[in-house]
Amino acid sequence: MTKRLFLGIALNKQQAKQISQVQAKLDKSVRLIPIQNLHMTLAFLGLVSEEVQKQLEEQVSLMSKPQFQQRLTTLTYWQKPQVLCLTGEDPEPALSQLARECHSLTYLFNLQKNAHIFTPHITIARKAKSTLQEVTKSIVFKPLVLSPTVMHLYHSQSTENGVNYHILRSWQLK
Repeated sequence: MTKRLFLGIALNKQQAKQISQVQAKLDKSVRLIPIQNLHMTLAFLGLVSEEVQKQLEEQVSLMSKPQFQQRLTTLTYWQKPQVLCLTGEDPEPALSQLARECHSLTYLFNLQKNAHIFTPHITIARKAKSTLQEVTKSIVFKPLVLSPTVMHLYHSQSTENGVNYHILRSWQLK
């Protein structure tokens, strides 16, 4: 049995509320990401067997997992996946290190590779059309500051009501 997994950072209630206020300003044609699914992905792992999942968890436990603070300051439209994201400028060095170490697991365990350079972001809406690119420039919001203390292994589970993300395991950032 395989599960679709990724490593990421959850938002606290205040951060989720702040994003929901931004979402409320968006055009109704987009599909909003449910509050409970908001997160920052560090590395998408793809389909993972139970055996590899155990090995992966052991490896994550051995990794350095530094704390970081990251500002997300811009509402950005990404054309190819048709998503709206809150993005940050350059990742904080500790976040870059953490994302690199998480991404290296895809090579260690021969999992799904991501060719994109890591960009700190939180996807807030899908099915966004290119006409929204101009609209996003007029939406004003207070920068979101992430200062997480925990990293999670998530299971991305498709249901008839959409995708649900379940935390399978957590590790402290130090």
